[in-house]
Amino acid sequence: MKLTLEAIKIIDTIAKSGSFSKASEILHKAPSTISYSVAKIEEQMGFKFFERNGPHVTLTELGTVLLEEGRTLLTAVTDLETRLNKMASGVEVSLNIALDAIFPMERVASLLSRFKTSQVATEVNISREVMMGAWEALLKFRADIIVAVGEGPSGGGYSTYPIGVVPFIFCVAPYHPLAKKEGILTKCDLLDHTAIIVTDSARYMPLRTVGVYEGQKRITVSTLEDKILLQKRGIGHGFVPKYAVRHELKSGELIELPVMEAHKEENLYLAWRTHDEGLALSWWKEALAEEWIK
Repeated sequence: MKLTLEAIKIIDTIAKSGSFSKASEILHKAPSTISYSVAKIEEQMGFKFFERNGPHVTLTELGTVLLEEGRTLLTAVTDLETRLNKMASGVEVSLNIALDAIFPMERVASLLSRFKTSQVATEVNISREVMMGAWEALLKFRADIIVAVGEGPSGGGYSTYPIGVVPFIFCVAPYHPLAKKEGILTKCDLLDHTAIIVTDSARYMPLRTVGVYEGQKRITVSTLEDKILLQKRGIGHGFVPKYAVRHELKSGELIELPVMEAHKEENLYLAWRTHDEGLALSWWKEALAEEWIK
């Protein structure tokens, strides 16, 4: 191979600095070494990369084409070296975190700010899942660490740590028909009206459904935010995490109603694959557990 990465780097440095002498200073090489390297590659390739004008040089058309492609190669190699060094030092190149929809993103935002100031230079990718979707993301290697609800599937291969519980309340818009009902709402009361539910995001595992009865009229959405919006509009009813509607309850956009069959608290778990122990994963395990306890 006539054209090497080292040659591209030398040519790139000369082009950016504007002269062979400045390039030699930047690369910590003797000017004669720089001149010889360029002359050799030009001789081997059979064309010129630079137009000489005394001590100053400019790229030829072919030199410009070379660097348009060559700089991409140099960047790719630099990125690869960085990734390999991080892996060798126990620092992951990236960390994929899957959060169940009921885990407050505001808590993650504060952790991201802290993580940016840490010494762990790992790219963080965050996704949202619902119910069994988070567990599936972990087992299918779409996530490295998750915050999930309920017990995980059988089979092992992962570790868990309980971090808390999420209480649920039943609420509707103040002008919803159920808001006019007196006393505790029964199953029959709820079956008379449409429920808004967030669908389980699992793609392959058995889906889980909570807060809805068999034969219930329903509208299914993919996010908790959409569910809350539709309930605020009076389109349907449903159970929601209490923390998620505290502002709506305070403003009167939603009201809490007593029901005969309440939604049980959901247990939250951290989970990660048993043999994954990088620095970023360790940081986030500790941080997520502490953040919920607060």
